[in-house]
Amino acid sequence: MSQSASSSKAVRPANATDAVLGAFSNVPPNETLEHLIRYLGTWSGFDKAMMITQYGSKLVIAFLALQHALRVRLAGTKSFHAANGGSSVAVRVQRLGALVGNARVLYRIWGLLPMLQWMISMERNPPPTRLLHNIERIQGWAMIIYCPLEAVSYLGAHSILPVSARTRGKMDLFGVRCWAVYVILQLLHLVEDNRLLRLRARALERGRGHPTPARTPNTEKKVDLGEEQETTRGMWRELDARKDAILNQLWVNLGYLPLTVHWSTPGGLLSDAWVGFFGTIAASAGLRAGWRATAKRPELAAK
Repeated sequence: MSQSASSSKAVRPANATDAVLGAFSNVPPNETLEHLIRYLGTWSGFDKAMMITQYGSKLVIAFLALQHALRVRLAGTKSFHAANGGSSVAVRVQRLGALVGNARVLYRIWGLLPMLQWMISMERNPPPTRLLHNIERIQGWAMIIYCPLEAVSYLGAHSILPVSARTRGKMDLFGVRCWAVYVILQLLHLVEDNRLLRLRARALERGRGHPTPARTPNTEKKVDLGEEQETTRGMWRELDARKDAILNQLWVNLGYLPLTVHWSTPGGLLSDAWVGFFGTIAASAGLRAGWRATAKRPELAAK
């Protein structure tokens, strides 16, 4: 046997091992995957992903129940199980949603700490207007009340703290009403934010005007802009980004508002399907904002 033949046989096992154990060696770096890990590594990102699962499961169950009802009607039978959507899949989805909802409450048990940090920071760096300052003060106090009530009620429900069911019910109602105060004030906050944004836009338009378009209308050639024009474009981009953030926050709080009203009322007002619908709106808008906030900025990517 020649030396080349023996050496080729010796290489084959190593190549086979590399092909199996090193299967990811040919996979290029993925910016989307890195972005997802970066986002889910934040408190907000993890919570929004869990929130999508929790409230999305209610929509899935509602869809399965509707599907089952239509199937029963077409079959002309009287067997209808709306509680689980007529399938074992709905039961498992319901268990998943309940488990995720329970985990979210447990995860929020230290939520008071960032609220305290926010209140301290706000007094040292107050918002631009007295109205916004007082709105945020009331919001902070509302959440300082809400967070401990939710935590104590949760621990009492799991027999960790000696809290009766009646007391837990009162704590839940009062706590969610504090959350409702926060949400309503946040909508007022967004109205004031939008007013200030429009004033800034008018002042910018009077002072600097609109910059020359980056591209000419009839061609795709870039226009050579001066330093002042680039600065003006940057200021308008900042205003556009702020406008988009306000609109996104509006959707978040329009999703939360019906939920807080629902849970603030004994017995509730909404069905599980509507809870899932509004919760998914709030979660999706929050996820969109967080995804954009954790995107790698071009100037950082170039370094």
